[in-house]
Amino acid sequence: MRIDPKFFNHFMIAVAVFCIIAIAFASFRYIDKQEQRFLNRLDQSSLNELVFTNTLGDTVNIAPERTVVILFWATWSDRSLDTLNDLYHWHDAHPQFEVVSAYVKDAAELASVHDRPGTDHFTLVDGTGAYQELRVPGVPAAIVFSAGGDVLHTQVGTKEKPVWRELSSRDKLHE
Repeated sequence: MRIDPKFFNHFMIAVAVFCIIAIAFASFRYIDKQEQRFLNRLDQSSLNELVFTNTLGDTVNIAPERTVVILFWATWSDRSLDTLNDLYHWHDAHPQFEVVSAYVKDAAELASVHDRPGTDHFTLVDGTGAYQELRVPGVPAAIVFSAGGDVLHTQVGTKEKPVWRELSSRDKLHE
């Protein structure tokens, strides 16, 4: 069946619109599935199982003795660096929390510029292995674990109020 030439342009526009809608739907669905898989993997993992390496290449395990904030970030992501700076300022005001600054898919030399030596309860690590094991869908991404190792909060991407700020809000309510 041939299309009348006077309707061909209309037909092609209709096909293009349908394809754009199909691509957008598939993309959103993929993103939702990817984030759901990350949350499922996180539910099946514990903080003790996550393996990080320090800038020297030594293995670092994080013990959940206190509430732990893990931030996966990268030097090549401006949003990651902004989020990391926000975490630094927050941690200065809330040093009772353990912070793990886990750079991913980056060179140790570039990441070590953002280290905070001498800061208690702050650790800079290469988080690429844990990031890939959990299949985190992007950077920056934050996970907050309770002192018992249970997941309290997760955040992928940047938000108006980062998840660690929820901890300080909760602390103010209990004071």
